[in-house]
Amino acid sequence: MRKSLVFAAIGAASLATASTDAWAGSKIFSPGSGTATVNGSVEFNANQNRDPWVAQVFATGGGSCLRVAVTSQGADLEATLVSPSGRVWQDDDSNGSLRPRINAQTDVRGWYILTLSHFAGSAVNADFTMQISRPASCTPVTGPGILAAQARKAGSAEMAGPRGGAN
Repeated sequence: MRKSLVFAAIGAASLATASTDAWAGSKIFSPGSGTATVNGSVEFNANQNRDPWVAQVFATGGGSCLRVAVTSQGADLEATLVSPSGRVWQDDDSNGSLRPRINAQTDVRGWYILTLSHFAGSAVNADFTMQISRPASCTPVTGPGILAAQARKAGSAEMAGPRGGAN
């Protein structure tokens, strides 16, 4: 009994120290101005289901910079970031070598949905590494668009706003 309590205490202490830099899973929270490195995969299966990589990233408030930069990838990926208010940032190649980078000037505090998928929607199996940071300066800023549903309300059938990069 005493041994198991000691091991439980050591395990809890190691978990507490391991999670001080960042939390990852379906939600990514990295306090302060540090950089969190995240590895992931975009996949498809035998039924041709395309499975983008999806997570939520916390932003501390309107006006702060949130940078998502893919540093390596096994296929040409596109990143999409969606604010809780519906604002959308999307980029394909701004980080060089067909890698996406989003510099988002956030509009509200909360959890932003981040998706990585093949730029053309193709079925691929690709691993990637990306960095998520909150730099003091957010230049160049990736221009935000609006969701397609909001664009249709405004009388346009396409997403408004520029997309970074080109293929």
